[in-house]
Amino acid sequence: MRALRSALATVAAAAAALACTATAAQAAPRPTPHADATQRAAAGSGYLYVSQDAYWAGRWCWWYNADNNWDTINTAENANCDNNNRASMRNLASSAWNDSNGGRPVALYIHPDYTGAYACLGAGDAWDNLTGAWFTWGSNRDGYMANANDNIASHRWRTSCSAG
Repeated sequence: MRALRSALATVAAAAAALACTATAAQAAPRPTPHADATQRAAAGSGYLYVSQDAYWAGRWCWWYNADNNWDTINTAENANCDNNNRASMRNLASSAWNDSNGGRPVALYIHPDYTGAYACLGAGDAWDNLTGAWFTWGSNRDGYMANANDNIASHRWRTSCSAG
């Protein structure tokens, strides 16, 4: 009887541990920017996060590396999307958060291959609603002063906004 109780206790403990462990098939928790931009820049994860809808609603994706074309989201860029839905995010982003851990801004380009005008999102900065963001860098490039909402096609990390 004692051996049976011990075995049942072991099985119960293992089941409880498994219930608390996240699996790769489960969706990652939805990221949300911290309240303080200084705190975000200092303690960043190193990722660029975007969501399909304003105020962090809808489908969202994240990248650790640059991506020259948001038509496909793949692991070569250390990128993924919620529920592993790697469908295109090109011209769909309505929120963006630069959770840089190196203090680097990210350039968000209007065209693939880092071409055309770009918006520059500083380290730790988050734009909850891209209807208020514009491609204000690259005055001699196509798309200059266009609205960034549902209009981003590629991104890359920069040493400064002017280095786009």
